Amino acid sequence: MRSELMVTKVLVLAAALAHAPAAAQTGQMQAELRGGITVGNHTAHYSGLDIVPGLSLDVVVRRQIHSSFALYGGYFRTAFGCEEGYCEDRDPKISVVGNHGVLGVEWNARKPWIRGGIMFGSTRAGELGGDPSPGMGFHAAAGLTVGTGQFRFLPGLSYRWMSATQGDSEVHAVALAVDLGFAYSLGGGN
Repeated sequence: MRSELMVTKVLVLAAALAHAPAAAQTGQMQAELRGGITVGNHTAHYSGLDIVPGLSLDVVVRRQIHSSFALYGGYFRTAFGCEEGYCEDRDPKISVVGNHGVLGVEWNARKPWIRGGIMFGSTRAGELGGDPSPGMGFHAAAGLTVGTGQFRFLPGLSYRWMSATQGDSEVHAVALAVDLGFAYSLGGGN
């Protein structure tokens, strides 16, 4: 139920971005689908960086508001394995999974881009600790735009700091990802 509500909020945010007034120079809209390999750690249990990759998925809508800046919003699903710390000796092995809505800003200069945004959602470490409480997080990413026209490739690296509150514990998870995005221009702009 919480994930359905989060997806609904992200879709409303994407619709608001789509209808925001465009800057005089730009206003181009872009839809992205990103996927990648992610590793991370769950800091409540003082484990090191777990090199147990998981697959992460991002769905993003982006609107250029200036020649060098864009706004973006979307949904992030972040996942990685956990075998250290409290995850050790557990069978089956535990996965850490975050589901977040995100809103942020992007700086772009032709090919390279840098993003920073605020995330809101929940992060679960296996089935331990009951249902996680929703919380804030932070997202940062950098990458390149490859190609021109309606379709583009967007390889990149990302960092995510996610609230992972479970029960009475105030903790967080950190994830690092190498990903590849596919972008489709939705038009707009001058």
